[in-house]
Amino acid sequence: MPVELSTTCEVPITFGDLDPMGIVWHGNYVKFMERGREHFGRAHELDAMSIYAMGWSTPIVRSVLEHKAMLEYGDIVEIITTFVPSPAAKVVLRYRIQAKGKGIVAAIGETTQVFLDRERRLQLIAPAFFQEWKQRHGAH
Repeated sequence: MPVELSTTCEVPITFGDLDPMGIVWHGNYVKFMERGREHFGRAHELDAMSIYAMGWSTPIVRSVLEHKAMLEYGDIVEIITTFVPSPAAKVVLRYRIQAKGKGIVAAIGETTQVFLDRERRLQLIAPAFFQEWKQRHGAH
């Protein structure tokens, strides 16, 4: 059974995150997913700039986001990001966005990233570094 790799990061909600109705604007949830993805990448040695330095890029080809509840000014958002193992040449991450200490899940989401080489050609077989990464982390 694969090991579950996840991270949690926190983001304070500021006035600039709000819409005119005083709740967090729906477009910011995608930014929260990005924060979670970057935090996960740094924590587990799978960050975009390191991958790029090795000659690869990992564009997002699919994003899914389900809104469950509202976030408000002053909330601290916890973004729990979890790696979803796949035999395919892709990186799938799931997100749970919640208000810290309130027991409220505000949104759940998922992103899928694929591998492109320097010439932006889609890779159908995972690059060796990613196969090694999955082995090293027990995420295969």
